[in-house]
Amino acid sequence: MEPEKQCPFCGETIRTEAIVCKHCHKNIMSATQQKEGKFVKVRVKTRDKVYHGDIFIPHYLHRVSDVINDVRPFLSLANTSEQTKASEIYIGFLAVNKAVIEWVRLLEEKPKSEKEDQVSYEIYTSS
Repeated sequence: MEPEKQCPFCGETIRTEAIVCKHCHKNIMSATQQKEGKFVKVRVKTRDKVYHGDIFIPHYLHRVSDVINDVRPFLSLANTSEQTKASEIYIGFLAVNKAVIEWVRLLEEKPKSEKEDQVSYEIYTSS
C-alpha cells in the first residue's frame, strides 16, 4: 500500500508524492510553500486609526519592508486589535489598503539576557 496524506484544501486522501489533488485539482506544493515564514508584531497607523497586529513574512522575503513594498494593494494583519483612547478592541483579521498607511513600527523586542535583567533590576532597586 502506498503512503497517503490528506489534501490541505478538500481533506480527501491522496498519495504522498502528489503535486496536484486529484479531487479538487488544487496545487498542493504551492500551499505548503506559502505557509513557510514567520509572523512579526507591528503597529500600523492609518489616517485616523492605529492597529496592533501580526504581519506574515513568507520565507522568500526577509523584512517587513519587503512585504509592505510588494505589488499587492493591501496589507494583511492577523490577531489585530484597534487602539482607542479608552481601550483596545480586538478585530482578528484585517486587510488595510496600503495607500492609507502613514507608518508601520515593529513591536517585537529582542529577548533580554539574564545579565541585562539583573542590571535593570539593580538600577530600579538602588536608592
